[in-house]
Amino acid sequence: MRSDVLGLGLLALGGVLCAGLPGTPTVSEAKAEPAQVVVSAAQVTGAAAQATAAQAVPGPTCKLKGTAAVAKGARLHDAPSGGRAIASFTGALVPMTLSAIPADPAAGRARLSTSDSSPALRLDGYIAPSDVAVFTTRDIPVIAGHVWISSAQKVKLIAATADSLRAELSISGSEGQTAKASAPCDAFALQRGTPMKMEIPGSARGYLMRTSTIELFEQPGGDVIFTLKMLEGTAQLFWSTEAKPGFVHLMSRGDLTIDAWARLKDLEPLKKGEMMDQYIPPTTAVAGAQLALDKAPPIVKATRAIPVRARRDEKEKPIGEIEAGAEIYLLETVAGWTNVLPKALGMTPPDDGGFWIPASETPK
Repeated sequence: MRSDVLGLGLLALGGVLCAGLPGTPTVSEAKAEPAQVVVSAAQVTGAAAQATAAQAVPGPTCKLKGTAAVAKGARLHDAPSGGRAIASFTGALVPMTLSAIPADPAAGRARLSTSDSSPALRLDGYIAPSDVAVFTTRDIPVIAGHVWISSAQKVKLIAATADSLRAELSISGSEGQTAKASAPCDAFALQRGTPMKMEIPGSARGYLMRTSTIELFEQPGGDVIFTLKMLEGTAQLFWSTEAKPGFVHLMSRGDLTIDAWARLKDLEPLKKGEMMDQYIPPTTAVAGAQLALDKAPPIVKATRAIPVRARRDEKEKPIGEIEAGAEIYLLETVAGWTNVLPKALGMTPPDDGGFWIPASETPK
């Protein structure tokens, strides 16, 4: 796999994930096969235009959902600031709903519920937004009509309002360059979708950057709308079917989607017979860790909702509930309380806590 060519694409590289759960869990890493959907250039730019015109989603419904792996060791707290940790994430897949995102995501916690649509052991707490991966669900405009953050790209939330989010993409292969864009909340999710590959006409010609920096124009001889600043030695690939004196109309799709003009002198045409596909790296998605307990305790299914507390005390405010239909591990029973874990082992309690339910309500 080469990272020094048209990348503008985001490659998900996996590492071994592990977790310290009761007993000794075995850990495995699952990698999804490369998957791409082919779309035409018109579809790509059309989708981006629709994203620009999309109406804002009302604040109360501004919730990001998905099932994904939360950063191993990230903590869920019982308050927007301060408070105590009620759970740690293990790196396994967790269904999630993120809401109440602060105006400055770097300065506060967002509300997180470990449930999406299927029954789960749901904990309701607060987490640093940076601990939860966020992905684009469609192309969102950086420079309207010319540059977009592509769909299915991992981004960092940098601002939030009642009906929209502003995100930042680290451009692959660049000198730390970022692209920023704002969009309604439904343009983002907690689960990565399938990346799209732009359909390249058979008559198209490929072009590489001659230098590490290239200026993009809205039209031949027009204003500079964006400047790519790539690492020395990288070669970004574009394609084109249109040229005018001294300029070439460029298209590309990776982590950024580009539809703009550039000076011919800044480009190197591919040699005749050279295939553009050879410059495009495959896209690989990495799944969360698959965890298991060596000596697995009983697994039961809840037939009704059961409140979960962090301590064995009825006066404790519940931190969530076992939703009806959710499967859980039954651990020890102490003084009328039973400690449980979610079947997927996506989160564990802190050393001084637990996920406790009344023994009298324990599913059989």
